[in-house]
Amino acid sequence: MRKRAAQKLTQARHPEGADRPSRPPEGRELSPASPRVRARSFHIWTIGCQMNAADSESLARILLAAGYQEDSLERADVAILNTCVVRQASEDRVYSKLHELKAWKTPERTIAVTGCIVAKEGEGLRRRFPHLDSVVPIGEYDDFVAGLAARYDYSEGEALPISGRTGVSHYVRVIQGCDHNCTFCIVPRVRGRERHVPMAEVLEECRMAVDAGAREVVLVGQNVDDYQDPGGQGGLAALVRTVEKIPGLRRLRFMTSHPQDLEPELLETMAASDVVCRELQLPVQSGDDGILKRMARGYQTRHYRAIVERARRLMPDLGLVTDVIVGFPGETEAAFLNTRALLEEIEFDVVHLAMYSPRPGTFAATKMDDDVPAAEKLRRLNDLLAMQRQIATRKTAQWVGRDVEVLIEGSDELGRPYGRIRQGKRAIVLRGSGVPPGDLVNLRVVQATAGQLLGLPAA
Repeated sequence: MRKRAAQKLTQARHPEGADRPSRPPEGRELSPASPRVRARSFHIWTIGCQMNAADSESLARILLAAGYQEDSLERADVAILNTCVVRQASEDRVYSKLHELKAWKTPERTIAVTGCIVAKEGEGLRRRFPHLDSVVPIGEYDDFVAGLAARYDYSEGEALPISGRTGVSHYVRVIQGCDHNCTFCIVPRVRGRERHVPMAEVLEECRMAVDAGAREVVLVGQNVDDYQDPGGQGGLAALVRTVEKIPGLRRLRFMTSHPQDLEPELLETMAASDVVCRELQLPVQSGDDGILKRMARGYQTRHYRAIVERARRLMPDLGLVTDVIVGFPGETEAAFLNTRALLEEIEFDVVHLAMYSPRPGTFAATKMDDDVPAAEKLRRLNDLLAMQRQIATRKTAQWVGRDVEVLIEGSDELGRPYGRIRQGKRAIVLRGSGVPPGDLVNLRVVQATAGQLLGLPAA
């Protein structure tokens, strides 16, 4: 498979330095006798891909280090929307949220928007939504936070260390942007071409996160398996082998992979590791070779099947996740049935399904007719949803009676600890109240639904 050369960063990470967690000022502490005032607070609303989740974590750490506290939207002084425009439905949710925030807005409160919609719409957002205070380009978070302090004197809070934000799982961006040119995808336009983070910097952030309490690290990128260290130290497999050796790290994930870039070495690294999770997110998008060609995906279904066969031979219990678009321009009934047959054959654990929606500026939107009626798109979507629900129910049932290791992430509304197993499935601990986030629990699965496992602590 062709490997594109990594594009070197001219400065560490981004010029703004926002990807590295900010540290609190040296020597700053409050005297016990100092009167405490409520620190200014923020709330980040995030939709979209794992890259947005990583961006939100970066922004939150900068705000915490500057003395802000994270809070609910109702109590927050600053509301930040981290946005997605990959699908029209996501973009519509952003506009709806901005309309809702009009009632929340006061002269003392700040509304900011960041993420992919900023790259797409820019300052036009402020003309459309006059109550919007700030439009923040992706990564330019330090300047935004400094501007808040200058404008509103949001400086009463005590600076917090990185551990104020780091949780059980920590996202680390290893590659930004995308060099693929899928005809339906707006990501290269809003995120730019690929920029690869030096391996040493990735390793440093992972160590910092583990030192601050993270038990799991998630390496993220639009096409994470295309990663190449700018210094020539290797690709994603080499990076994974380096990160997994960090003392105290219990789990390591990566997402999202592209079938054109995934190398056998990466699968072999996964299979040989006790730290790397056995979950592979590998979007297929369509099960029809003609549609894949129109999408410019760069592979055929036989290639995709070969990857899955090899991965499952190495890891029989692999959790396999994919994305599928229905109703792409030119998708005939026969093409749709090919996709249906592929899903039925491979039996994915999770399928993220979406109806095609033209994204402005993409090749598909400008050069192809959106010729599948909306009602037909919906029919195809519902058909695949129903089939996948049956497949997922059957696959999760195979875990009943088995012992699994669960990394606890929190508690549900009934107070039951929940988390995920190494294969990515959600699991709930019955009769296990009081287990804190970050603990690893051995669970005997006694029940399964399409979406999760339920079990009792194993003896």
